[in-house]
Amino acid sequence: MALYANGTNYGKSIDPSSANIVDPGVLGGKLRTITDTAVVTASTTLKSSNYFQVGAKLPTGAQVVKIIFGATCPALGTSSFVEIGDEGNQRRYLTTAAGTVMATGGATFFGPNVAAGMNYVVTGTTDNIIRITGYGNDCLVTTGNLNITVLYTVE
Repeated sequence: MALYANGTNYGKSIDPSSANIVDPGVLGGKLRTITDTAVVTASTTLKSSNYFQVGAKLPTGAQVVKIIFGATCPALGTSSFVEIGDEGNQRRYLTTAAGTVMATGGATFFGPNVAAGMNYVVTGTTDNIIRITGYGNDCLVTTGNLNITVLYTVE
């Protein structure tokens, strides 16, 4: 077996110079978590204009590496769809394709499943508060919880 190539950051870390410094948080950053629960009532409808803000403000420069989302509230039909993002982009981290809350409830999803959401660097403008948003008219859920954990690095 032969070495094919080195990753970009590996190459920078073995031969550091002022021209190839690795961004803070990408190599040796501190992993942090935000965990929260949004309580859904019988009258809650998460249509595209409705959302829950969860967690705390992400610090500027933070990079989201993982979203874990679970729902204990069953849908009022065969399924309901949610998206996870922020004010700037409601689909930044988790899109409807992976965010289906099944009729039986108890579904768990992992993201980001959006390529641009993996290691997204928070600017601190409209992107530092995580939102769980309903998708169109397809998100009607009964009483239960929307649980979320956000893992991010920050230096």
